[in-house]
Amino acid sequence: FLQSYSVLNHSLLSPLFSLYALFFAVKDAIGPTLLVLRQDIQQNVQRLQDLHARDTSKYAGLMEIVMEEMEEGTSKKTNSCTRAIIWLARSVNFSICLLERLVKNPESSLQEMVEEAYESTLKPFHGWISSAAYRV
Repeated sequence: FLQSYSVLNHSLLSPLFSLYALFFAVKDAIGPTLLVLRQDIQQNVQRLQDLHARDTSKYAGLMEIVMEEMEEGTSKKTNSCTRAIIWLARSVNFSICLLERLVKNPESSLQEMVEEAYESTLKPFHGWISSAAYRV
């Protein structure tokens, strides 16, 4: 897991929070199509912000959070910050894939592009109920 996300070693939370604010602006500009994704991202960012606010020096970076949760045995729990980080990374991959499709084929339907980006990035990690939420 940690090898896959080498960005954890250098990721400070404060700049990431600013980045996600811009990220929300882009998602909002695309329209209500991505509302479910936006809500998921917002919940995960909020989870990290809440933990960070409790002790800004202790939880300054992603690695500190992941290591603590692994030591406590809570990293795999549904509401863990580690899972929030994983889903945020997956959401970024989805967004990059979607934006690449928008740039390459601006005349294609948004529905098609969202479905293609979803299929290649998020679907492998979702059950059938979650998959239905990404249908446009």
